[in-house]
Amino acid sequence: MLAGAAALLGSCSSEPYPVHFLTEADSAEAGMPFTIPYNGHYYSRMPVLTLNNFEKFSSFMDMKDGSYGVRLFTKPEFRMRLASITMQNRGRRMLPIFNGLAFQPMLVDVVNDGQLVIWGGLNGWDLKKIGEKLKPVNPEIEKKRYLDENPRPIPKGGRDPRMLSRGTRN
Repeated sequence: MLAGAAALLGSCSSEPYPVHFLTEADSAEAGMPFTIPYNGHYYSRMPVLTLNNFEKFSSFMDMKDGSYGVRLFTKPEFRMRLASITMQNRGRRMLPIFNGLAFQPMLVDVVNDGQLVIWGGLNGWDLKKIGEKLKPVNPEIEKKRYLDENPRPIPKGGRDPRMLSRGTRN
């Protein structure tokens, strides 16, 4: 079932570092071919937002685990879209997927300021890849955090259970 997600998510993105946001599916849609299961919830396969909808970013340190969080600022033309998506999905979850890895689902509340926050789990390589597409709010700080290689280990003999676009079930 998730193998189809790999084809869909891969085809929806032309950027070298794909970022997608999926919304939680209605209970009537759960288990249908156009949904993806993740940690006991189902998400629509069709991304509601991608990195292309944002213009700049700002990172911050997650004090719990030392990873980075990121605040993404929508382009002006997508600000109303973000507000509409969050209003329609209030109380549900939104699943951020960065480069095929699913991160902590976010509980959706109405976003009127055009800013979407991922609270942690990113590393310096992720920030560098985001910085290749989006303008950093503070370039001096961001460049100090960038890494040239991804320190996230590639699992041997198995797949990381967070890798949605690799066809792995959770």
